[in-house]
Parts: sequence; structure tokens; C-alpha cells
Amino acid sequence: MLRLRFPSLGFTVLVLLLAGLVWWSWPQHPLSLPQIDWHGQIHKGDQAAEDVVMRQYDAAGKLDLLATAHTAYHEPHRDQTILSEVEVKRFRPGQELNLQADQGKVDGPSHLITLWGNVIGTLQPDTRFLTRKVHYDPQTGIISTQDAVRLEHGQDWMTGKGLWASVKTEEVNILRNVRGVYAP
Repeated sequence: MLRLRFPSLGFTVLVLLLAGLVWWSWPQHPLSLPQIDWHGQIHKGDQAAEDVVMRQYDAAGKLDLLATAHTAYHEPHRDQTILSEVEVKRFRPGQELNLQADQGKVDGPSHLITLWGNVIGTLQPDTRFLTRKVHYDPQTGIISTQDAVRLEHGQDWMTGKGLWASVKTEEVNILRNVRGVYAP
């Protein structure tokens, strides 16, 4: 004779309680995408990430370049990566660099890094510059901009239009309309 058994009342209540907890804790709103400017379009193959860390090593296996960003959005059809809340650090001895900006872009083929929005660059422990937008080529170590710039070294400062700086030679030039204060 076939006997049918029903689960106990305690087991049934436990399963219903667990199902209720899962339903109650399930997100009621769609999960947000990373806060990225999508430029109005998303294409097949595009990728987005949050809390991004990118490392580049030299031939000897030592850390050469470290870039961090709050969000990153890669567009494969343009082969570029758009970043937000960006910080780029170069660690080569004698060629240290720290760049910070609100936004950034890394061009895939050339590896050229463009940063914009409240850019702060530190070249030596006591030298920094402030501008709206810079281009940085990690292969040559050249930083450049055509925008207004303020260069600070200790208590001395200069302002002007345009900047050309070499991380390798520690040479910094403001290109035109230079004004400043030098306190000996």
C-alpha cells in the first residue's frame, strides 16, 4: 500500500518564513549602474566597472604606473576607457608623479591619458600644478596642456597659459602669459 507523507507543520512554517525573508530583503528598485556618463549610448561589448585599479610594470617586474578610478567604462569600438575620480601615480625613481582629476580617458592604441576637471599634479615633493585638463603620455613622461595653469613650488608660484613638463628630466615650462611671485 502506498503511503503519502506530508511534511511536518514546523518544517512548512520554516520554509514559508525563509521565503518571506528572501522576498522582504530582495531589492525593490533596479540596482544602479555605475555613475558613468554613457554619452547617451551603450553598445554591444561595452564594459563598466567600479573601484578600478590598473597596474603597469616595467621590464624588471617593478610597479611603474598605478591608476585608480571610482568607475571605468570601456568602449571597444573606440578603444578607449572613460574614468571618473582618477588618480595616476608613477613610481620610477627620480621620476615620481601623482595626477588627480574628476574625469579621465585612456586611449587604447597610444596609451595617452587625458585628465580633466580639477586636475592636480605633483612632480616633486614640493612642486605641484593645478589646471582644468592635461594630457599625459606614460611612455615619454610628457605632461602637456593649453589651458590656464598655476604652478607652485614651496611658497613661490606662477600662473600662465599652457604647460609642458617632462617627468624624466623634471623640467617644467609654462608656455605663455607667465606671471608669478618668487620669495627668496
